[in-house]
Amino acid sequence: MHFLIVGSGAVGGYFGARLAQSGEQVTFIARNQQLQAMKTRGLVVKSINGDVTLKNPQVVEHYEQDATVDVILIAVKTFQLDQALVQIKPVVKPQTRIIPLLNGVDATQRIIDFGIHPQQVYGGVAKIISQLTEPGVITHSGAEPHVTLGLLAHQQQSEQDLQREGELLEKIAQCFVKAKVSIGITQNIEQALWRKFIFVAAWGALASAKSLSVGELRSGKHRHELISIIEEYAQIAQAKDVTITSKLIMQTIQFIDALPEASQTSMQRDIANGQSSEFDSLVRYPYQLAEQQQLNTPVLDNCYQFLQTMLKT
Repeated sequence: MHFLIVGSGAVGGYFGARLAQSGEQVTFIARNQQLQAMKTRGLVVKSINGDVTLKNPQVVEHYEQDATVDVILIAVKTFQLDQALVQIKPVVKPQTRIIPLLNGVDATQRIIDFGIHPQQVYGGVAKIISQLTEPGVITHSGAEPHVTLGLLAHQQQSEQDLQREGELLEKIAQCFVKAKVSIGITQNIEQALWRKFIFVAAWGALASAKSLSVGELRSGKHRHELISIIEEYAQIAQAKDVTITSKLIMQTIQFIDALPEASQTSMQRDIANGQSSEFDSLVRYPYQLAEQQQLNTPVLDNCYQFLQTMLKT
């Protein structure tokens, strides 16, 4: 299969490199220093699962070829999604399937609203601890990289559609198996998306507002706020008809408790550095959902108001 990787950083670069290493046809879209580094020195992945170096990766800034693209993996920041969609829309053919691997839960709907046929959009969740340590170099330092795939509710329209898309999804999953990447297909991708969202967004909202590491948040006076905002995000998910049990909430807290003391979220780092951030998707979007449903979310409300004011100054 031909994979187009949109966003060749810590997430897209890692999974794209593994797919290319296994023999799949992979084209990377990259920008700026990452593009130049990949063109001149290749792509290097330093991983606890074994290093890989792609000496001559197929990398472009704009994909303008006529070659068929079977799967587009979108691994950009949420605020870069619209720009990415403008770039890839001419490439999307009837047989192309798009899998966003973003932090937010609204990416699939944004892709459909942009004009992509709903049947062509799958749900995807990526779990990996990695970072772009320098242009052209990705370091995977912890956890087993894993991708969860699933058909969205709008795709389950008929038995024939379900069978066809399920078979194609399994074919895509087998490419990851061949690449020795942990892969799963779930019947409830919405829940999988929200599980990750609650972890990333709730932690990120509070950490960004307080300017504290995870170690500082989960101890002392801030622990109550941390648990409360996780429960608030779970409440928002429930209002969207996504079941988040008390067990899943506890698992999220346990995962946060196991993180290294100094851990920070990417949104937190971006906001602190005055850079574009995922605030709209990770904080504003759930805040608006809570308002629409008239939910009581005091910790989220405080984080939103504080960050909204700070980002305006």
